[in-house]
Amino acid sequence: MGNVIAMSRNSAAAATLSPSQLASAKARILEAAAEMFRTHGYDVSMEAVAAAANVSKQTLYNQFGSKEELFKAMIAERGAAMRAPLKAHALVRHPRDMLTDVARQYYTHACSPHEIGYYRMIIGASQQFPEIGAAYYEAGPKEMLEELSNWIAREERLGRLDTGGDSKLAAEHFLGLITAQIEARGLLGVGTEMQPTEIERRARYCAEVFMRAFGPESLLR
Repeated sequence: MGNVIAMSRNSAAAATLSPSQLASAKARILEAAAEMFRTHGYDVSMEAVAAAANVSKQTLYNQFGSKEELFKAMIAERGAAMRAPLKAHALVRHPRDMLTDVARQYYTHACSPHEIGYYRMIIGASQQFPEIGAAYYEAGPKEMLEELSNWIAREERLGRLDTGGDSKLAAEHFLGLITAQIEARGLLGVGTEMQPTEIERRARYCAEVFMRAFGPESLLR
């Protein structure tokens, strides 16, 4: 009986949160979940996530109905951040600048030691929970590939790139060019940390290589 009363009180308290409080709680939950999943794996409990986010368990379940939903939302948020450059003034920017931004975002976030550690956790967890690997791919790498492919196809229609009509394969090669040995070293635990100058150098190099392969002569200057 006492547990039922406590749950009712928690539910009522969660329901009285203002929109700004709910937004703040959601942001804290996603941030805490990312760290808890990274350090403790997918077996981490929802109670532990709620405690790390400094919210009630009821608030956590009100925002995300299950651990699977929380995990997917966390992946979607991180994936959206990775794709952000493709949405920023995409039509008016030189494709070289856009590609540099995409590569820079990858190096700064997806290839950082912290994120590589998170990626290693997902690979490990997917052995026991195959749906986790599938969820990560669908909301992360697959979405990134599709959005980059769509952007390349549009640039091709505008005459600013020429991949021979295979924008998806070109997008795959560009993402592979970015990660190259960086991701492999990170997954094997032999270091990926780069200084900002090295990130910039690599990002510009990747964009330049892609433009030389698929950019018309008028845009290579």
